[in-house]
Amino acid sequence: MEVEKEANERTIICYGDSNTWGFVPSSQRERFSPDVRWPGALAKLLQNNGYRVVEQGLCGRTSVLDDPIESVMGVEKNGLKLLGTILCSHSPVDLVILMLGTNDLKRRYAATPTDVAYGVGTLVQRARLPEFGPGFISPPDVWVVCPPSIWEVESEFGPIFKGGREKSQEFPKAFGEMAKAYRVPLIYAENFLHSDPSDGIHLSAESHALLAQELARRILERG
Repeated sequence: MEVEKEANERTIICYGDSNTWGFVPSSQRERFSPDVRWPGALAKLLQNNGYRVVEQGLCGRTSVLDDPIESVMGVEKNGLKLLGTILCSHSPVDLVILMLGTNDLKRRYAATPTDVAYGVGTLVQRARLPEFGPGFISPPDVWVVCPPSIWEVESEFGPIFKGGREKSQEFPKAFGEMAKAYRVPLIYAENFLHSDPSDGIHLSAESHALLAQELARRILERG
């Protein structure tokens, strides 16, 4: 019976950065509890609906960029390099939710908004391999969450993300063009939440809840 139950569950992978990991704004790397983080909140909203939600958040994760500073002690920050391995380990996967791009705004990368958006588009392509999806013969569905714009404030992140706010304000247009090119559903996070102004980058507990609610609504409508 346990094997049958697991076989009938549909797996959702939440693949993101510190805002999926649950970094508490303005903290010394404190983390929201599992039920507050948006993947955990999403799992609770979807309980008894046949879904298994897998949280895959990593602080500093980029879309496709190699981090020469933070990729230490074997921690891979380039989101493209581990995505296939993670999807394969949890296969068959029904839905992949990608929420990346904020870390690509770091000054050291000098990436344009279009660079960032199409970096995420590369992840969309990688996730759509049929080997990862239902029956191991069809690709999983992929959704992209366009991150909210950031604030440039006096915090430890201020110098790192200098110039990033202006770029992040161009995300909706750049991500919209990418989503159209790759025919991928796009959720504009800034339509219903904002980065916490205390550190400029991370989501509050309330924003985690709002994101989970929006995603749950769309998933249940999808059926």
